[in-house]
Amino acid sequence: MAVSEEECSSTKSRSASNNGARYLAKCVLRGSVILQVVRGHFRSPTSNDIVFGVEMVHSKRLNVQKFYLGGTPRKVLYHSESRLLLVMRTELNQDTYSSDICWVDPLSGSLLSSFKLELGETGKSMELVRVVNEQVLVVGTSLSSGPAMMPSGEAESTKGRLIVLCLEHMQNSDSGSMTFCSKAGLSSQRTSPFREIVGYAAEQLSGSSLCSSPDDTSCDGVRLEESEAWQLRLAYTTTWPGMVLSICPYLDRYLLASAGNSFYVCGFPNDNPQRVRRFSVGRTRFMIISLTAHFTRIAVGDCRDGVVFYSYHEDSKKLEQLYCDPEQRLVADCILMDVDTAVVSDRKGSIAVLSCSNHFEDNASPECNLTLKCSYYRGEIAMSIKKGSFSYKLPADDILKGCDGSNAIIDFSENSIMASTLLGSIIMFIPISRESSE
Repeated sequence: MAVSEEECSSTKSRSASNNGARYLAKCVLRGSVILQVVRGHFRSPTSNDIVFGVEMVHSKRLNVQKFYLGGTPRKVLYHSESRLLLVMRTELNQDTYSSDICWVDPLSGSLLSSFKLELGETGKSMELVRVVNEQVLVVGTSLSSGPAMMPSGEAESTKGRLIVLCLEHMQNSDSGSMTFCSKAGLSSQRTSPFREIVGYAAEQLSGSSLCSSPDDTSCDGVRLEESEAWQLRLAYTTTWPGMVLSICPYLDRYLLASAGNSFYVCGFPNDNPQRVRRFSVGRTRFMIISLTAHFTRIAVGDCRDGVVFYSYHEDSKKLEQLYCDPEQRLVADCILMDVDTAVVSDRKGSIAVLSCSNHFEDNASPECNLTLKCSYYRGEIAMSIKKGSFSYKLPADDILKGCDGSNAIIDFSENSIMASTLLGSIIMFIPISRESSE
């Protein structure tokens, strides 16, 4: 699958008012369908491979690798402690299961170990959630083979599971019975870790820095020691009325999870990952597509009613609806930039910035509506939106500076937006001032 850098002109967003926010859009990568961007890692589920980008060091360019994993990668997470990828795969051609979550070495593409879901069960979502000083992997699945929602946007009568998996680090001597490499992983090990560099981008995307080659001594690398192993252990599971499509950490001690048109605030009693308790529930009119949180603010993406802001009151254990989307928006994904601002993509190819920062209490409307700050139309559906930082550098800068990036100024404020689309674009939205826009 060829991936090439797109030499496209930058485009400015359309501001809804003179005081509205402005973003500069830049397409940094083009390829096949990309449904997710995770800390600079790019995923392509159109075939049996996973594509991800890695920022080497600040003086080097972004390389893109392609690995064959089998099945269809649906979700990718980066585990910083192990420096490995957690990949959710579906459509596996196996007799006893068709979906699993596996550990993947990002240098070689090797499958190190996996947790298999039940026969007929499909993975839908997963997130790393912190429980005191450890991280657990919370997984949402579907136990039904049909669609998640009706053509009207209402949730189908289905069932799903919420699963909590503990991430265990052990020595190989303690896990001799484990199978570390599948057939796909073995095929990757027979070649160089960078066996297929399929493109690069001159821009730098913030993420977790990795080494550019096995012999590179400029950083620690992502090499898995021979005596180390990671596996997933089942800690808790429960069946919910609906497919669990969205999971989100909340306030470092809760998690948010949606099933159908309901979403729940859950926690771990006594900080025990083997127990999950639902503290409160909120409901929308139609299917919930996405959940995101920033501090105490919760943004819920309804597939037809747009984005709705909520707040959770810990004392009374109740959810309060605060602001609504000013229009019926076919939400694809959304992200909160801060407690007042949300960026939302719809299934018509638009990306909008909504805010409640200028809301007045004496609003005549019975509902407190969000304000449209700016919008951008590209014609490609952005299925995933993430916050990130961006540092632009021309290719000639390497030559002029002698490839020395020690004096480079890197912005890690995460005020930029990374969007990945169905047509394979990775788009960066960079905030700009009013003076720069004009």
